Amino acid sequence: MALTWSREEARLYQLAAVGLHGRRYSEGEEGIRQAFRDLRAVQLDPLPILGRNHDLVLQSRVDGTHPEMFLNLLHRERLGFEYWDKMLCAIPIEEFPHFRALMDAGGEQWEQHREERLDRDHPGAKGAVLEAVRGNGPLSTAELKKLSVAQGAHRGWKTTQAAGAALEILWNRGHLSVSHRVNYRRYFDLTERVVPRRFLSQAAPSWDGFLRHLLRKRVDMVGLLPAGGAAETWMTLRQARSDGLPQQMVEKGDLALVQVDGVRTPFYARPDAANLLRAAEKAAFDDRAKMIAPLDPLLWCRDVLAKVWGFTYAWEVYKKPVQRTYGYYVLPVLHRGRFVGRFDGRYEAKSGTLHVLGYWKEPNGLPLGHPAIRDAFGRFLDYLGGKKISWPP
Repeated sequence: MALTWSREEARLYQLAAVGLHGRRYSEGEEGIRQAFRDLRAVQLDPLPILGRNHDLVLQSRVDGTHPEMFLNLLHRERLGFEYWDKMLCAIPIEEFPHFRALMDAGGEQWEQHREERLDRDHPGAKGAVLEAVRGNGPLSTAELKKLSVAQGAHRGWKTTQAAGAALEILWNRGHLSVSHRVNYRRYFDLTERVVPRRFLSQAAPSWDGFLRHLLRKRVDMVGLLPAGGAAETWMTLRQARSDGLPQQMVEKGDLALVQVDGVRTPFYARPDAANLLRAAEKAAFDDRAKMIAPLDPLLWCRDVLAKVWGFTYAWEVYKKPVQRTYGYYVLPVLHRGRFVGRFDGRYEAKSGTLHVLGYWKEPNGLPLGHPAIRDAFGRFLDYLGGKKISWPP
């Protein structure tokens, strides 16, 4: 039997599920460790406009964080590893044995197509790169260029040399792992020299076992996963949905089914969803407004945003300027369980200036001059390590 919730209950539950309500984290590195464990994964993105997406995800939950802090801690302490989880994510290291099943199956399918092309155009490139890493690692594309390894021209995603494609493919298959980053540049080493032995020694699950793990994890991460539509949010799990895996997990009590008043599509939630909602109802709201990352798990599923929250959001960085409704790098603003506004911003490190290029109040939201919004921008400036804010006219 499905749970039946109002939209307000569904929103409150989702906030609690993604760590934005009812959970106060320690400051700084300890808070990052706690939040990362709860989030189950953080999506990575290279654009450094206001810090990067992964930095923004952590700053909305943990005080005392700054750009680059998360990934430095992740790799220094081996808290996690970088791999596919819907998209490129940092994933807690404890889950490495599960994702070994995906690596053993060839990783993401589009990488398999690139591998076929690389093998055809540059036979031997993978082996040369693997041996270079084995003997010299950790290496990036820059070091491989100095070593003159696999430097044949090869146009592909994010690379123009065979060496870069080979690194990506070897990582996709699990032979290499990201050891660390320098200025966001990835350095790869043999997986057995990166992942702690206790996780390497654990056997990978069956493919079916991995899909069950991934589906439960995806539900945990987004809070509410629509049973229909939302193709991007079902990445890697689309066939499992078609084959009826979600319904099987509901029948076994591994997932809950939630029907939201006024929304036709039901949602999958964690099995203890009712208990989590009751706890969320007892928790006091944080009076501080929060800037939400463009790829925050709260925003991963745009169907939920539109149908449950009544909030429309599109990340417009890939649109031409004339096609943008708001701006290039717009962040939603959350306050007491509601989206109250959004702003377009840019940080100028040289002068320490946060440029607020535009601010838009949502219907029944909060204006730019509201004390909670001004306070939020002040804390956001602290996160950036800046000195001043340049307000819009």
